[in-house]
Amino acid sequence: MSIVQPRRPNEQPGGGEEPPQAPVEIELKLSATPEDLARLRGADLLGRISTGPATTRSLTSFYYDTPDCALQRRGATLRVRRIGQRFVQTLKTERRGDGLARGEWEVALPAMSPAIDAFDDPEARALLDGIPAEALSHLFTSRIQRETRILAVPDAVVECAFDIGTIETREASDPVAEIELELKEGRTAALYRLGLSLLDEIPLRVSEVTKAERGYRMVARRPPGVVYDPKTPLVSGMTVDEAIATILARCLRHWTANEAAAEDGGDPGGVHQMRVALRRLRSALALFKKTVPSPTLDWLRDESKWLAGALGPARDWDVFLGATVEPIDSLRPDDPGIAVLRAAAQRQREAGYAAVRAALADPRCARLHLTLGEWLERRGWRDHASTATLTALVEPIDGLAGRMIGQAHRKVARLGRHLGQLEPAQRHEVRIALKRLRYAMDFFRPLFAEKRAKPFAAQLSKLQDAFGHLNDVTTAEALLLRLTGDSTDTALHRAAGLVLGWHARGGEATEPELLAQWDAFRAIKPFWTGPRN
Repeated sequence: MSIVQPRRPNEQPGGGEEPPQAPVEIELKLSATPEDLARLRGADLLGRISTGPATTRSLTSFYYDTPDCALQRRGATLRVRRIGQRFVQTLKTERRGDGLARGEWEVALPAMSPAIDAFDDPEARALLDGIPAEALSHLFTSRIQRETRILAVPDAVVECAFDIGTIETREASDPVAEIELELKEGRTAALYRLGLSLLDEIPLRVSEVTKAERGYRMVARRPPGVVYDPKTPLVSGMTVDEAIATILARCLRHWTANEAAAEDGGDPGGVHQMRVALRRLRSALALFKKTVPSPTLDWLRDESKWLAGALGPARDWDVFLGATVEPIDSLRPDDPGIAVLRAAAQRQREAGYAAVRAALADPRCARLHLTLGEWLERRGWRDHASTATLTALVEPIDGLAGRMIGQAHRKVARLGRHLGQLEPAQRHEVRIALKRLRYAMDFFRPLFAEKRAKPFAAQLSKLQDAFGHLNDVTTAEALLLRLTGDSTDTALHRAAGLVLGWHARGGEATEPELLAQWDAFRAIKPFWTGPRN
């Protein structure tokens, strides 16, 4: 097995982490239609960069775990693969941090049955510790026809595998059509650059979901899980350069980890968390623009705004159905007008999720992902940086973090002055500024004493909740107008009036609470000034 050792910490997004000691696989996965993959295999591009002829193999892989999926809960997968007349057992971990690397161990076996005591590596044995071999059972199978080429690209040697086949359980089968780009030598940024070159040839999607994850979902018969807002792993003393990489990599990971759930639509949290991740990404790019004035920042912000906007209608209808219609429906379950209103809103929600799926399948989304990934891996904000910028990048993040939070806080205070007298559009500006303050606080919160940050965060959350309720009412008004605008259904109009009146009364009742929470927020002591402990 060819192993790529992890790079030095200052070459990895989120720098400062200790490099993993285990063998690692660094792989970028791309999906496409079988027809497009066939077209790409014959493209001149691959002929120019291939170091030799392609090889084709049939791969049958059995995936094993205990009945309660103990390995999956440990973040590991175990498979035995038949390659011709050979049998190879592989243990893999989940992705390490926010990059593309995963732990991987392989051993040869005499047959298709697993042998967990065959691993010699201490980390591999630790992952399997306490799991009896007799408790393992075959859960699902992948059957893949793989065409492999070795590609020589600037700064790297890459194994490119075209996979066509299926993932199978006893009850179901799911098609596979994807490309795996595995780094054999060189730098990870080359994988992203190669992905961008392939995207110029055919429509592609970046896939975060492994074959093993797909198989587990099929076995469990459950939709993709939602990944909630992750804590940014900053530490005091980290350089500005390392902090930029860490924050942006965490935003990218938060977004991509929720793509499958957003596309599925079964849990409203998927599209919501993906939108949150994209907003956090845009806020981070804006925060660092003065520090690293790269033109790429503006492009990334514009493209992430486009993608977040494509998710907006689906999220609006999720909130409308859950927070606006549901309370009335629970009080009047037999009201025919509410049923008509709900059905009309459900149709709009379905259209919203169709737009989500179209955006995720758009090559523009893949280009944003690949461009951001490549920019992060090679620290692209250093390009053409002035001496002053390079000097600022090696300074500790601690001081800059406090200044950034302070600037966001001052903007909220300025926009919210005389809050009770502000028009709805002005209050909306305050709400957006509060979100940006929240994101800045969340990015840098690990650098400050939690006992001082927690009260501020709690009060900020209460204020955001008060603003959020008023915003939900305003959004509901616009959505109700859309539902009733061309309709002559009197039951629908009556239900819309009932819902609007109910929530408008709630909005009026919220006004004193909003002003009280604003006063409490203005009075709370900033945690980013004074001693840090």
